[in-house]
Amino acid sequence: MNFLGIGGLELVVVMLVALFVVGPVRLVEGARTARKYMTEIRRQREELTQMIEEAADLEGLKETLDQEGVIREVESVTSDLKNFREEASALTSDFDEIKDVARSVRRPAGYAPVQPKREPGDSNANPADAENKTTAP
Repeated sequence: MNFLGIGGLELVVVMLVALFVVGPVRLVEGARTARKYMTEIRRQREELTQMIEEAADLEGLKETLDQEGVIREVESVTSDLKNFREEASALTSDFDEIKDVARSVRRPAGYAPVQPKREPGDSNANPADAENKTTAP
């Protein structure tokens, strides 16, 4: 048996010397105090170990939550874009219906569409102007 580099016989000798030097009453009190301190040290070590493990778990949890938060944000944006696409599609179909209604309106006899005034150098040429130039004598 070897305890901290001390053999069994040497340990017994050390205990006997401590018994004679300190005395039996104080030796028992010292053993109780040492046991109390050792128990407190073990408890604090376990608490510290638990705190470290919880901190490590929290870091992993934070990373997971951040990833899930990003996923939720992407899903939210995707949903918003889908709703926007549906609304744009509805507006486009409404606009097509309005154009169809406008084309079906009968114009009174002698009606001439009013052409918007163009600024000189305007790059947006009116296709109706191009038709009028080609059909004009």
